[in-house]
Amino acid sequence: MTSKYSENDSLVSVIIINFNGGDYILDCVNSVIKTTHSNFEVILIDNNSTDNSSNLCKDKFAQIRLFQSDKNLGMAARNIGLDNAKGNFIVFLDADTVVEPDWLSVLLSSYKKHGSGLYQGKLLKKDDPTIIESCGDMAIVFGTGFARGRGEKDTGKFETFQKITFPVGGCTFGPSEVFKEIGHVDESELFFLMLDDLDYGWRAWLLGIPSYYEPECVIYHVGSPILKWSSKKFFYMERSRWICLLSLYSRKTFNKIFPMLLIYDFCTFLFLLSKGFGGAKIRAFFSLLRMYPKIKTRQKLLSATRKLSDKEIVENFADEVDIPPVLMGESSSRFFNSIVRNLSKKTKKIIYNS
Repeated sequence: MTSKYSENDSLVSVIIINFNGGDYILDCVNSVIKTTHSNFEVILIDNNSTDNSSNLCKDKFAQIRLFQSDKNLGMAARNIGLDNAKGNFIVFLDADTVVEPDWLSVLLSSYKKHGSGLYQGKLLKKDDPTIIESCGDMAIVFGTGFARGRGEKDTGKFETFQKITFPVGGCTFGPSEVFKEIGHVDESELFFLMLDDLDYGWRAWLLGIPSYYEPECVIYHVGSPILKWSSKKFFYMERSRWICLLSLYSRKTFNKIFPMLLIYDFCTFLFLLSKGFGGAKIRAFFSLLRMYPKIKTRQKLLSATRKLSDKEIVENFADEVDIPPVLMGESSSRFFNSIVRNLSKKTKKIIYNS
């Protein structure tokens, strides 16, 4: 499949959300302004910041388009950018990133070669570019998403262009018609934090839209908060994981694999309990009960427009999780993944035979 746009005349809308970004947002926009692909616009959405960083950014870079929200919309603030973008292509970019000058040229060239879909580049740690942040985001059938290689040394292990489960929210690129087909980032309270990018990429697969990892596009990401252990993090992570499971699988598939989901969930609960975060898991469960009518409605709407079966989609899911070394020791990681691998293969077999 070839592109209908040439690399030189393609307008790219770079959408950045800022919430009290301080110097990070200034560094980010400064790097984007130096992009070698000259045909782009920067859309900055201020998520009700209190540090005046967005206005300072606008003062320094007059060419950016600034939109200010009167409340913190979470990741749904990206929809303001989607509704106002003028480009043939769109990029979601995190405010705490710095891009290489050729990043857009690489993504456009990759699109021209490989065709329509969602793309992400290689994300490295901003303060230590030898360490990987994400070399393509993946998920397992139980709804756990992860970044390949996170926390590892960048030794050339992930230098191959390939399909992935979903693109990391910190850098999601694609043609504007693809974003229009997928639709808005979920605007309800369902995905205020955590796994909104998994949800978006999984929704894309429902419509037959693949996701790709392009290693030649390099971006530097601060990214450290995501690795911090907190009750808030695990509450949103577990809640969002189950929202994905309940709304993105067909009802037939969900009912068939439900026993396997419960086994995985029990293992997850034991792990969180051992780390002192069992309460977050329990709160997530009761939050899901309250939200269930919205989730049920969402599942029906998504099922009505889907083009691929669950069997076709889970072929792009991993069988084990890349766990950052700072989060779990090597021996614990091997033990955990031996369980996950066994459960995952059995669950995929159920889906394939359904």
